[in-house]
Amino acid sequence: MKRRPIEARIETGRREEEHDGPGVEGESFRDAMARWASGVSVVAVRDKDDGRVYATTVSALASISARPPRIVISLGPGAQALPFLSEGGRFVVNILAQDQSALASRFADAFPVGPDPFPSEGDPAIQGTHAGLTCEVERLVPVGSSRLVVGLVVETDVGGGTSPLLYHDRGYAELSDET
Repeated sequence: MKRRPIEARIETGRREEEHDGPGVEGESFRDAMARWASGVSVVAVRDKDDGRVYATTVSALASISARPPRIVISLGPGAQALPFLSEGGRFVVNILAQDQSALASRFADAFPVGPDPFPSEGDPAIQGTHAGLTCEVERLVPVGSSRLVVGLVVETDVGGGTSPLLYHDRGYAELSDET
């Protein structure tokens, strides 16, 4: 079963066909990267000033070190969580289960609407996920229009045996036992 996520786009007045830098054109790159299957996560951070949670759907996640355990995520300039991430702060990577595509779509939107899936206090971990990583921000690195967030993993939760939600060819997908 394939579900299409909500696409959040901000028009900049610049056409996608325009190309003025090194590398391939943006649309060509996006088409090629759509062929890469990845897991889907919601990265969430609690604002230390008012306690609100800000979250963003992310599929650009990689393990970069086992000792010490580190991950890197890539956030675009419009990511809701980005302004609340700072070195030394905490965030949670909620690796979504296949039945959580609605959450993935909600937090892909610039203005997510719906019931809050986060606890009222503590780390913003979503219940029922495939897995979770609680991290401390080690470094924020600007790369092009995005920011790489390097996180030291301080806690893990391997979930309840659910299958992961996947993203492939611009839609949500599920693992299949068919070969």
